[in-house]
Amino acid sequence: MTQPCAADEEAMDTARGYERLLKAHLAALRAGPSVDDIRADITALELEKEELSDRLEGLRSGRIEPRSETEKEAVDKAWDDWRRKVESSKRGFREMWATVREALPERPTMEQLWDELGLEDDKK
Repeated sequence: MTQPCAADEEAMDTARGYERLLKAHLAALRAGPSVDDIRADITALELEKEELSDRLEGLRSGRIEPRSETEKEAVDKAWDDWRRKVESSKRGFREMWATVREALPERPTMEQLWDELGLEDDKK
């Protein structure tokens, strides 16, 4: 068997480096979305754009009737009613959590307790 010469070793090192570069490039390409996924996204976005354009055209042309003051007042009243119900529920919830917190030996703050339990607040 013959010993590889320095030129052969250099060529092999260069080829190995090029191979690593190509593998890294291939991994980066595979990490992104496929062409089929991109085409599906484009099709979905085009359909959404078409639907929104149709709705906007209806608004611009005046085919959609404006709401009367009584309808607006009814919606505002319903909104206020639901807002009050939500606030009432939040108050009850806060009171319940205060009772739970008082029963715990360490009495953590509400934020500490929620973090410990893995809960999220709607204020975030």
